Amino acid sequence: MRVGALGRPGRAGGDAGNPDAPGSGESGAAQAVAMRRGHRHPVVANGYTVAGYLPQADGSAYLSGSEWEYEDALQGNPPAPPPHVLVYRRTSAVSIDPDQPDAAARLEQRGRVRQFFDRFKNPDGSLRGGFAEYDSPETFRDHLRNDLRAYVQQRLAVQAQEQTRSSEKAPPPFGEIARALWKGRVVLFIGDRATSTGRSPDAVPGSAQAGYLPSGVELSHVLAEDMALHADDDDLAQVSSYYETFQGRPALRERLRQILVPQADSGIRVPPLYGLLAEVPVPLLILSTGFDTRIEQAFRAAGRPYDLVIYPADRKDLASAVLWWPHGDTQPRTPAPNELDIDLATTTVIFKMHGSVRPENDEWDGFVITEDDHVEFLSRVAAKSAIPSLFFAYLRDRSLLFVGCRLHDWNLRVAIRSLSRYFARRTTAEADEEIPSWAVDEQISELEVKLWRRRGVYPFQIAIDEFVTKLRARAPR
Repeated sequence: MRVGALGRPGRAGGDAGNPDAPGSGESGAAQAVAMRRGHRHPVVANGYTVAGYLPQADGSAYLSGSEWEYEDALQGNPPAPPPHVLVYRRTSAVSIDPDQPDAAARLEQRGRVRQFFDRFKNPDGSLRGGFAEYDSPETFRDHLRNDLRAYVQQRLAVQAQEQTRSSEKAPPPFGEIARALWKGRVVLFIGDRATSTGRSPDAVPGSAQAGYLPSGVELSHVLAEDMALHADDDDLAQVSSYYETFQGRPALRERLRQILVPQADSGIRVPPLYGLLAEVPVPLLILSTGFDTRIEQAFRAAGRPYDLVIYPADRKDLASAVLWWPHGDTQPRTPAPNELDIDLATTTVIFKMHGSVRPENDEWDGFVITEDDHVEFLSRVAAKSAIPSLFFAYLRDRSLLFVGCRLHDWNLRVAIRSLSRYFARRTTAEADEEIPSWAVDEQISELEVKLWRRRGVYPFQIAIDEFVTKLRARAPR
């Protein structure tokens, strides 16, 4: 960055504007010597008397030291990027004693400075470049302070954006994640965007014949079309709230069951992520926001036992309980969240924190889907009556892997915030090593990157199917 204070005889900076400042010719000579020695930026920069010492590339003389300083600053130090140049012009009146021996030279230099500043104007008088004017050292100080502050803030913002892009493009540590997952040192948090993975390129969203379930956004579109709303409304909480208001809660539950259950266990494609998790040979804790049963389907297909725990969203009579199906049971137990008794060291647990459909009947169907549902769920999270305390204790010394979680959803941000004290940057008790957590998604905005980092999570932008493929390739054998 270069700063030039131009427009008065004398040295740039504190002596600018002092007609009695010593050594004008000295300064020009110093610049000439500096240039001959290969130093592009001499310490002393004089605004006027360089013209007789430094030729331009075409052999002609610079109009003034002001012009030399400006051209020199623009050139910078290749191959480094061009510098940020701030130009200031002092406008207070200049008093030149006509009896001084160099009065004529000073008047000539003042004319050359004016000629120099004419380059900032187009032929029609409009500006094509900018500079700041000041009339006293105090005004210059204030201008410079404000401009430097703005420049530093701009550079910090650019640096943050570059770091964001770097993080988004950097590959996840597949080997580290795979080793931790295969040792049972990772807790999975599966968001909405993970439900739409594993699709063929020609699949038609929302079509039963396509062999997959709708994503949250697509489910919002289906409900919006039912209500003759805008078919591209992506806000599932808002659209489902409208549906409930005008059609009633029973109608909303029935419609969700129509969409989700007929395909739940027959002819439906299971996302590769779920298949990978079913291959992990150690017990896992999996938290999911999905309503469908494809995670359970993947574990059954792999012959892997699991316990199922569901938040009872639509059972007001069980507001202080969770639904728990131990492996092999057909009816749930209903313990209080803080009384759930599962040995997580030996048992895989799938926790459906936003409810779920049950293929056999609708008795235990429940959905955290409307805006009121999310408010109720978050209030219970705050009251520690929604997520079993057993899970919190399990999180303390394990990494979290967030897959397909959209932090622009306020409800998910709040829920994750309530968990953040359990996965913020921590260290192991034995070796004082960091216990990392990661987030992967095919789209991560700059805001989401900042939010993840604030929670101590390393975000990576990558297609989820690609992530699963590369993670499986690094899995221990």
